[in-house]
Amino acid sequence: MKRELIENVRVTPYTSGTAFDREGFLSGVLGVLIGTPSGSPETMQAKVVLTECDTEDGTFTVCKDKLIPVGKGMLDDDGAVAVEVDTAGGSLVNFDLDLLGCKKYVKATVSVVCTGGSSPSCTATAALALGDADEVPV
Repeated sequence: MKRELIENVRVTPYTSGTAFDREGFLSGVLGVLIGTPSGSPETMQAKVVLTECDTEDGTFTVCKDKLIPVGKGMLDDDGAVAVEVDTAGGSLVNFDLDLLGCKKYVKATVSVVCTGGSSPSCTATAALALGDADEVPV
């Protein structure tokens, strides 16, 4: 039996906008769980903006590699990618990330974009799994 996850990944709850050290990892999955919206939105999107820096407390800039999110479309000029989610909430969206060309520290800023309805808003929680470790065990 192949055990590719055991000792090859690091999983952690993730706070939006917090820098994570991706050194030693070539990919990641950012799981975003959409909460229950207020204000009856007509449409909702889960949105992630990716920025990078050589130091944890330096100035973060938009990730230049437009192909970082695998299968969800390319990053726009603001470093963002967004996907439509159910307006009832409760959707789980996985953003598969190819981190190979990124600097040592990356930030993923997660938001839920609600449109229509009466002052709609929604929150999301996230978890981050870093994989493709260059050294085993993690």
